[in-house]
Amino acid sequence: MAIELPQVQRIDRSDESAIIQAIIRDGCCIIKNFTDVDTVNKVNEETRPYLEADKPWKGDLFPPETRRCTNLVGRSKTVRDKWIVDPLIRKITSTFIDKTTSNYYGETKHTYTSEAILSIAMTFDIGPGAKAQRLHRDDKNFHVDHEDQTKTGYRVGSDVMMNFMVPGVKTTFENGATLAIPSSHVWGSDRVPKVEEAVCAEMDVTDCWVMLGGLYHAGGANITQDEHRILNGFFFCRGFYRQEENPYLCNSTADVLSWSPEVQRIMGYELSSPNIGFVHFKKPLQHLRGDDMDEFGDFDASQEAK
Repeated sequence: MAIELPQVQRIDRSDESAIIQAIIRDGCCIIKNFTDVDTVNKVNEETRPYLEADKPWKGDLFPPETRRCTNLVGRSKTVRDKWIVDPLIRKITSTFIDKTTSNYYGETKHTYTSEAILSIAMTFDIGPGAKAQRLHRDDKNFHVDHEDQTKTGYRVGSDVMMNFMVPGVKTTFENGATLAIPSSHVWGSDRVPKVEEAVCAEMDVTDCWVMLGGLYHAGGANITQDEHRILNGFFFCRGFYRQEENPYLCNSTADVLSWSPEVQRIMGYELSSPNIGFVHFKKPLQHLRGDDMDEFGDFDASQEAK
């Protein structure tokens, strides 16, 4: 008797509670009506020159048929102004990736929250003939030891990163839509993922794929003759972790200072509470602006004595 595999849930962006519950249960879902066709087309226009200029990858991480646009936030104004600052993304990352802890200074209890930042943003163009990736977890870069939560249920806060993917074209099994194993985010580190456990997450151009860093998944094989699968990926991590892509060397000071405060924060140009990321005891943006400092003090008001 054939085993019925769990399918990826598809939930409209208006139902935030259902999206969060789907991520808790399955580690992933597809957000319907995340964006609109005009916005997707604009991003496609902004990224196309960089995709066309990219060179084939020599190694195992990407098929040689793949082209990439790195530093996506710096290169696409539309991504910068619309997608990474979308309130729904902030709601989801604050639920799963923000980290709040408390400790004592003497006998006074202090509480700090480090907000999620963007670890990497990139557009992928996967051409005809590209082979499928191997099943993997994206949080491998952060050396996560996954505890087995299959019996206890998922513990919110046990993941350190998560990923959003917005397609530039309709993604199908034939052009290599993402393969994923729903609920594999609760598996321990020793459990081996099997291809036969994975399901295909096909998407329309207005959809958004979201998954936790601990979910097993892979890019599928593009078995078409002439279709390119385009995906725009945003990978968020905890604010006190080292980002996968180094935005500080990718973007000029003038460009960074032209961004909105929310984009600056998401890209890591603010401090992670209470003290991570200062420059000569200045906040990064104070340093970039060349602010003169007459005096220095605690970065986080909650650190002050009460």
